[in-house]
Amino acid sequence: MHDGITPLLFVRESRRDDFGNTAPYFFLGPARYERHQGERPMNVIWAMEEPIPQDWMRRLRVAG
Repeated sequence: MHDGITPLLFVRESRRDDFGNTAPYFFLGPARYERHQGERPMNVIWAMEEPIPQDWMRRLRVAG
């Protein structure tokens, strides 16, 4: 938490599902800002309060 703000991380695999509808977001939990790098696009590094579930790690191709 920074200045009374706790970022909450929501993710989705794609913009649309198999039927062309807007895909839902999934809640991964509260996060803490670590650092950022680059610009356009800027890459923000977050530290999760709880580990990201393994199935989402595979889906998102995040290094564990």
